[in-house]
Amino acid sequence: MSTTADSHFTFTLPSLSYVDTSQEDQNRIEVARPVQSRGFVEWLAARVAAFRAWNAERQALSELSVMSDRELMDVGLNRGDFVRMFDSTANADLRERGLHQ
Repeated sequence: MSTTADSHFTFTLPSLSYVDTSQEDQNRIEVARPVQSRGFVEWLAARVAAFRAWNAERQALSELSVMSDRELMDVGLNRGDFVRMFDSTANADLRERGLHQ
C-alpha cells in the first residue's frame, strides 16, 4: 500500500459568513444571473411549456386508457376518475372547499 503526502490534499476554504461574502472575500467570482426575457421569447416559452404539459397529460391518459378495469382498481382509480384527473374545470368544487391545489 502506497502512501500519499498530505500536501496533495490541502486546500483553502474561502472566508465566509452568514452576512455577506462581498465584505470578506475580495477574490470571489460573481454568479451570472439569468436575463429576464420579455415579449415574444416569454410568450414562446409559455407556449412550449403549455404544449409539453398537454402532451404529458395526453400520454398519461393514453396509458391509463389501455389499462384494464382490474389494473385501474389496483391503483385506486376507475374510468370515471379520468375527468377529474385531466380536466381542471371538473375540480372547481374541490378548489372552493380547499381540498385540491
